[in-house]
Amino acid sequence: MAINISAKNDYSMLFSSLQTNSNNVTSSIFGNASSSSFSLSDYALIKSGSYGKLMKAYYAQGDSKNNTVLNKLATGSATDSASTITALKSSSDSLSKAASALTETGKKSVFEKKDVTTKDEFGVETTTQEYDKDAIYDKVAEFAKAYNSVVSSSQKSDNTKVLSTAANMVTQTLTYEDLLNKVGITIGEDNKLSVDEDKFKESDMSTVKTLMNGVTSFAYDVQSKASFINMYAQADATKTSGLYAQNALYTNSYSSSGYMFDSMF
Repeated sequence: MAINISAKNDYSMLFSSLQTNSNNVTSSIFGNASSSSFSLSDYALIKSGSYGKLMKAYYAQGDSKNNTVLNKLATGSATDSASTITALKSSSDSLSKAASALTETGKKSVFEKKDVTTKDEFGVETTTQEYDKDAIYDKVAEFAKAYNSVVSSSQKSDNTKVLSTAANMVTQTLTYEDLLNKVGITIGEDNKLSVDEDKFKESDMSTVKTLMNGVTSFAYDVQSKASFINMYAQADATKTSGLYAQNALYTNSYSSSGYMFDSMF
């Protein structure tokens, strides 16, 4: 009798018993917020201890503060205050839009090359196609500002889904650190982004395009996380205001998607 064993890159079944409900810390930490699957990369990250280190680094603001935030993940989800929900919705929506402006492809893309005409010392004109570095820098600087705002607002959240998604976003950003440094974008100890304008404009714009443009880019990954944070904040807003109106109809306070998914409906 032959036995066929096929290799798999998904270890969801190993942890299925741990994922009891949406408020359980295991389902928040051991799963991607956008999926219930458990990939080999996630498993390796946890096994090596890197995930725990990143979580502690992300929320490190003094031992007592750090312990308080980590305890939030251990005790389950809670509904955020109105001010925190507002900050999360606003910052995540801004980040989704900023990322969308970078990931846009085709003629509307900020990375679409433009004709640039120059003259040499003899007055001979030459037209070449070049990237508009000023326009690209402005969009990236806007993206970094919105990213930092999400980092700040998510740290004030008590919602474990928001916390784990934000931590996942920071984790993914760290995997791009070397490439980001090459184009003048650095990650601070507080996990916020800084853009050196001079170094950025002197860098290879094709590298920037690889980082920021299209559905396989770093910016698209961040856009996805921002959309989920927005969705979770919207859900918290629903808990606060009530899902049903007095006439038994749905209120308009609930939205099941972030900016990224608007075109799907």
